[in-house]
Amino acid sequence: MRKYFKKIMCVAITCALVVPVMLPQTAKKAEAINPVVQDVYTADPAPMVCSDGRLYLFSSHDEDVTVNGFFSMNDWKCYSTTDMVNWTDHGTALSYHTFSWAKDNSSWAPQVVERDGKFYAYVPINNKNNTNCIGVAVADSPEGPYEDPIGKPLLGPTYSFIDPTAFVDEDGQAYIYWGNPNLHCALLNDDMISIDTSINGDGFVNGIKKWNMETSHYSELNNVNNNNNNIASGNYKNSVSAALKDMHAQFGVGTRVDNNKVRRPTMYEEGPWFYGRTNDKGEKWYYMIYAANGIPERIDYSMSQSPTGPWQYKGMIMDDNVNGQGTGSFTNHPGIVDYKGHSYLFYHTGKLVDGGGFKRSVAIEEITYNEDGTINAVPFTDAGVDPIEALNPYDKVEAETIELSNSLNASPNDRMGKYGVEKEKKDGASGNINLYSIENNDYIKLRNVDFGEKGAIAFTACTSSSAAKDTEVGTIDIYFDSLDSEPVTWFTVKSSGNADEFVAETIDVDKSVMNGVHDVYMVFTGNAQGELFKFDYWQFEKEPEPTPAPTEVPTTEPVITPTAGPGGQQLQPTVAPSELEKPAKVKGLKIKKKGKKAVNVSWKKMDADKFEIVYGTNKKLKKSIKIKTTAKTFIKIKKLKVGKKYYFKVRAYNTNGTNNAYGPYSKKKKIKM
Repeated sequence: MRKYFKKIMCVAITCALVVPVMLPQTAKKAEAINPVVQDVYTADPAPMVCSDGRLYLFSSHDEDVTVNGFFSMNDWKCYSTTDMVNWTDHGTALSYHTFSWAKDNSSWAPQVVERDGKFYAYVPINNKNNTNCIGVAVADSPEGPYEDPIGKPLLGPTYSFIDPTAFVDEDGQAYIYWGNPNLHCALLNDDMISIDTSINGDGFVNGIKKWNMETSHYSELNNVNNNNNNIASGNYKNSVSAALKDMHAQFGVGTRVDNNKVRRPTMYEEGPWFYGRTNDKGEKWYYMIYAANGIPERIDYSMSQSPTGPWQYKGMIMDDNVNGQGTGSFTNHPGIVDYKGHSYLFYHTGKLVDGGGFKRSVAIEEITYNEDGTINAVPFTDAGVDPIEALNPYDKVEAETIELSNSLNASPNDRMGKYGVEKEKKDGASGNINLYSIENNDYIKLRNVDFGEKGAIAFTACTSSSAAKDTEVGTIDIYFDSLDSEPVTWFTVKSSGNADEFVAETIDVDKSVMNGVHDVYMVFTGNAQGELFKFDYWQFEKEPEPTPAPTEVPTTEPVITPTAGPGGQQLQPTVAPSELEKPAKVKGLKIKKKGKKAVNVSWKKMDADKFEIVYGTNKKLKKSIKIKTTAKTFIKIKKLKVGKKYYFKVRAYNTNGTNNAYGPYSKKKKIKM
């Protein structure tokens, strides 16, 4: 078998870890794709299509431990994708520590926009006096690191200054909206870190425009109550002032009741998301998407042909309840983006294990627009969205690129190292993440991976371990499409001798098996309790395309002399079929335990069409035997009995479809389960 190792030193210094120990868990296939991140709680999604062609997702982060029964949020996360289903984790993009003036536990809904090669993060966060502010941070990469360029809040401190949303229009003018319970707007200067305070008029005062959304702004509501369902039905709208009727036209009629009074006079609540888009008629429309209708929140929207309004209320995009089931979160937050010919709504739910209103998780649905630019309503689902392109396994793929993992089944305490793969950021390497806390039967899944028709010939994995150097510390078993199938190949992980020293090794794989388009499961197995190894990246290799030989042009027509038969007829030469050649003896037979009831059987690569595996508990393998065949040089044998001693032998054979030519059996190997 052609097996070689490319020793690549991928050295990084990481912080020390304390990894809890537990008995191995059984890998179980997780069915739900929404939420799209399963190892931490994420909320307030902010998608951004970057100039590098990737779609980046920024989110706030609900801590696993909720403090004082309220939102516990200290930083913002960053993920990216090119296919909408496999997401690469870039770790923490920035936190309250980025801002010297900021208070902890107040890192709310963010948004990041790109302009002229820079990335600007607008984040709501409280100052040290615990008053709402909006800060701005700048980076050269969407993944960070971000820095505070002004050393103070961009907006505030003022009550209700939260949930910023920014947009750079086609003419280069940038806008920022924010606010709960009122909506505010300002124009950003070209530097993107200051607002134009010189604007006065058309509703702007010292550069800020405000839409009044509170009951206290409308004295006529003082005498309105909910007798005969007057508020809940919206009937009160007919007897209000022109100013409130105008606000109803822009943001809908609020039907929330609080102590028999109007809770909010419009549908707008918080979490605005602002963008512009040209419809199929060539008309440019601006959209204001927002959390609406109080608690629990749904998602509504308004449209305008001007980036600063006035708006036209258009209704609901996503309800808070589908078929009698809620999202599991009393808040919601929209983010909408067009990507590769599709349009997507990002939102959050409480559907991750042990999730809820203070432990939320980002989900995605595809949306569609009508010819006039209006948006069709969409339900929230567990299925999520379909891939829009295949993942290329011949590119270097970071191990933290995942559609789902068994962390989806974990409780918060488990996600802190006891169950499911974890992710850590290497110190001194911005954005470089690896998987750690990998224990027996943990797994990750990637969706829609295209190996092509010719298939892969080699597989590389970059790993590390603190065990003695070159010790076998585990395997990466690769399955196609289902965990209930047989593994198509496996990779033996050898220790680098240092948990902070990553080494890339490469093995051969069978291209007759490693081809086509598949969902790929990587299952991590090993006999040790606790962490087996760390995993940085992986990559498959395919045969190089042959260089086409130059076409030879004959100078003269070739002369063909046919063979003459009886009667002068012309005959083609007769070719006698060759006899089947018997293969050589199988060598290098290895048997390795894979859990309590299964083993991996492998042998050296050799020239043969197929292999026959004979096994059983009879030492001479003369009775009560089982036989399996494969075209690969390995196979997984399952459903063995615990406590029994099994014997194995293998022989190779060639076949023409009718006859087989067998080689001699290998030496027998035994193993006790």
